[in-house]
Amino acid sequence: MIDSIKQNLKQINLIEPTKYKKAGVLILLVKEDDSDEMNILFTKRSSDLSTHSGEVSFPGGMWEEIDSSLLETALRESNEEIGLKAENVKNLGRMNYLLSRHKIEVNPYVGFLEHRQDFVGNFEIAEIFMVPVKFLIDTNNVIYKEFKRNDLRISMPSWVYNGMRIWGLTAMIAADFLNICFEANIDTDLDLIRGYDQY
Repeated sequence: MIDSIKQNLKQINLIEPTKYKKAGVLILLVKEDDSDEMNILFTKRSSDLSTHSGEVSFPGGMWEEIDSSLLETALRESNEEIGLKAENVKNLGRMNYLLSRHKIEVNPYVGFLEHRQDFVGNFEIAEIFMVPVKFLIDTNNVIYKEFKRNDLRISMPSWVYNGMRIWGLTAMIAADFLNICFEANIDTDLDLIRGYDQY
């Protein structure tokens, strides 16, 4: 499964970066100890934060000058936020960016946790939780809502898992990954979103 994910990611035609500030996030795949079931790690941000408070997101954050790449950004931020050790992660590849409503170019990287470890959230993180891939790719679990912004009108997927609502940019990135690597057939309008910056 890991090899096929890597191959699927390798076939993506990466688009040119934008002029906007950049961030790197990590889609971390974690396998169950006693089965082949794959999970994706998500975080719920603290309600005390000034931006994106209480929202579910992938670990990651803004590029800084100390980072040699956006992959390094995603790994550094994941270490700060949840204590992820970079040496425990196998990099499987990257996906095309999505632009946030704050005009941040968010670049997702996909990693596989090769060596088990515990995760501990910092002050930014209220909860760390796993969602099975099989739950996310089950179309019965996908909730669609229409999103309107000026002249943009799109259908956005979301999920609710054990009371956790995965929506917005995080859900769009998750859907993109699941469609590319698991042929999930989740409806997205990613090309429209990538070409739109009139927020």
